[in-house]
Amino acid sequence: MDPDRKPTETSPGAPAPATSEAPEARVVAIEERLDVDTHTEQTGAVRVRKLVSEEPHRVPVRLHSQSVEVRRVPLNQPVEQQSEPRREGDTLIIPVYEYVPVVTMKLMLKEEVHVTTRSIETESVHDVQLKSEKIVVERRDGADGPWHPDAESQ
Repeated sequence: MDPDRKPTETSPGAPAPATSEAPEARVVAIEERLDVDTHTEQTGAVRVRKLVSEEPHRVPVRLHSQSVEVRRVPLNQPVEQQSEPRREGDTLIIPVYEYVPVVTMKLMLKEEVHVTTRSIETESVHDVQLKSEKIVVERRDGADGPWHPDAESQ
């Protein structure tokens, strides 16, 4: 080889260039391609549970009841005209009339019906079941790790 001459690139096994022509240079072009892809990998999990509990509670309740007493009061006295039912305190008085034959017809107050209302209030305690709910959030590391309470939910 000639020391003043620069070597040319040739691929291995290619024939040597002819000396009568200009030296031939070869350039190799390279193209790179990038293929980006993603995949899913479970690194942990979260579960949310709702706990429902029932606790008995004593609830005081005010009970109100009424009783009615009916009492008939015979009067059998003559009257000039009928009167409307009336109230005396907590008693409703309802007059009952009848015509009775006498030598002359007279209106006779036969009886009065007295209806008395009494109110009674008593205290009573009833046992009832009250429900309450609590949400528990748990996390785990990895696909099969143990469940731990979530620090943010406490």
